[in-house]
Amino acid sequence: MASPSQQAASTTALEIDAIPVLHALLSRLQPPSNPLTGSAGSPPVATPSESVPGTGPLRAKDIPVATDGMKHKLQKARRDVMALPDIHRSIAEQEDEIRELEEKIAKQGEVLQRLRDAGAATTMAKEMKVKESVDTVMT
Repeated sequence: MASPSQQAASTTALEIDAIPVLHALLSRLQPPSNPLTGSAGSPPVATPSESVPGTGPLRAKDIPVATDGMKHKLQKARRDVMALPDIHRSIAEQEDEIRELEEKIAKQGEVLQRLRDAGAATTMAKEMKVKESVDTVMT
């Protein structure tokens, strides 16, 4: 089974970054401000080359088509997030689990400290025994 990070990796953050896409679309909706013509309030006239998606001014009726790709990416990202394990758990449930895990870690730390102390005591006892045997041999 894939780990949560592997599952989430199927959609990258760059793929669902909507702000640059929305900025580009909104800037295409704004009529070009041309101080020479003075017709900043009139809607832009689309030429055939400007009808190509991603270029030139954008008419309001073309917004659904222009945003289609972003909409599909966001839908895919939503599906990926919903597929993550435990996504439906409440914050309270997650906090309870965190508390339990912290308690478990604290207990394991205590056990490790007791093992260190026991190991140090055993080592010290062995060293004392060796020292006594050396002293006995020397006398």
